[in-house]
Amino acid sequence: MKFRKSLLAAGLLLLSSAVQAGPYSDALSQCLVGKSTMDDHVVFVQWMFAAMSRHPAVASMATVSDAEFDLANKRMADLYTRLLTVTCRDEARAALKNEGAFAMSQSFQALGQVAGRELFINPDVLKGLSGMSKYFDKAKFDELKSP
Repeated sequence: MKFRKSLLAAGLLLLSSAVQAGPYSDALSQCLVGKSTMDDHVVFVQWMFAAMSRHPAVASMATVSDAEFDLANKRMADLYTRLLTVTCRDEARAALKNEGAFAMSQSFQALGQVAGRELFINPDVLKGLSGMSKYFDKAKFDELKSP
């Protein structure tokens, strides 16, 4: 279980940012995270997966058809539009006015972190991530403990 938590932490670090958000970005982030649903998070994760599947390093491992990719883009655009113009309209307006487009990026990054976290804590995903442990060289890791 300790190993799985380490893998989860590593995955979440991939989704983090070193840049600090301002108070308006924070308010928008809180709204997006607090008022989005599990279905919204699924749309976000599917969109991220579809986009990442286009990278040459993983393209042969994941097949997302052009139609599926287009649908993921449409569903994400609909989600983005709804969250910013209806669900979190006031927060989005204030963030855009006071902190600019950067606020949108920061706020959706926060939503992406929550959606990604939900992906990484799925038992099947954790099982898949921990599969690499059978290939570790235990002796080399034991050496780390010795003086």
